Amino acid sequence: PPLPSLFLLALAAFFEILYNCTVLLLKTKRIHFMKSVFCYVLTFFVSAVVSSTFNDEELELRKIIMPGVVLHKTAGPLEKVPVGSDFPGFLPAQFIQKAYDINVMETKGGKRRTNIEMETTKENNSDDDYTVCPSDDKKFGAALLSKARKLFVDRGVEHELDAFLSSGVSNQTRRMHWVGIEILPQQSLALHAHPNIEFAYIVEGVMHEWRLITTTAKNNYGMNLSNVKGGQFHHNEFHEGDMFINAIGDVHQSFTKEEGVKLFVMWGDGNADIPQNQLPQNATFLNRQSAQAWA
Repeated sequence: PPLPSLFLLALAAFFEILYNCTVLLLKTKRIHFMKSVFCYVLTFFVSAVVSSTFNDEELELRKIIMPGVVLHKTAGPLEKVPVGSDFPGFLPAQFIQKAYDINVMETKGGKRRTNIEMETTKENNSDDDYTVCPSDDKKFGAALLSKARKLFVDRGVEHELDAFLSSGVSNQTRRMHWVGIEILPQQSLALHAHPNIEFAYIVEGVMHEWRLITTTAKNNYGMNLSNVKGGQFHHNEFHEGDMFINAIGDVHQSFTKEEGVKLFVMWGDGNADIPQNQLPQNATFLNRQSAQAWA
């Protein structure tokens, strides 16, 4: 169990022993009510303090300024162990709150910011006003992973997601990290390939991409795309509340227009840029790289 839970169990055991000793000494049950109230109040207070402390430690972020990009990174990668049945838990919602000062569960213009399916309740008897049920942070995390799984299933690569969840790494060796990636307006990353899986949530703004959609070409040519014709790429755009994924080996170029974009991403802390002399034929439609999110 998490350390805060063990602490609370120990605290409860301590007060139970204290209560029993007091009863034996005073030979009366009259303190039962006072003991119960005292224990519950103190336990609640300590729980809040301990949980807040551990959450802050887990969510310590580093802000890194790169050309055209602002990164918000955790202290290190996930452990190389199965992620656990409660993954990702409260972390996505609290990461987004801390990195961007945005509550993904709030309403905006009468609608929830997030487009992923979550359990909701109605407010003010209006069909347009929604709020999430209690335990929103964990429900958002569960909904995020559920949506990511659906996208991997639709692509026929669910096994890549399962391999990560069962080991904590992707593509056998790639360590995985949570990261916030803010791509500033009118910026383009290089055309790049993904050596590991990735799933991303659009916190705010719009992200555009040119994506290589010909799997055969991707598998045959690897990173050298000089034999790929431009028509084998497709333009996509993702808006606030949307999600997208990358499977191992996917190739695309991410870019922004006037809106810019803020992302919350599970990634491998870097990708493989395609060298200029290995770009696809007739690649004039690709944007010139102006931003950099990895070394």
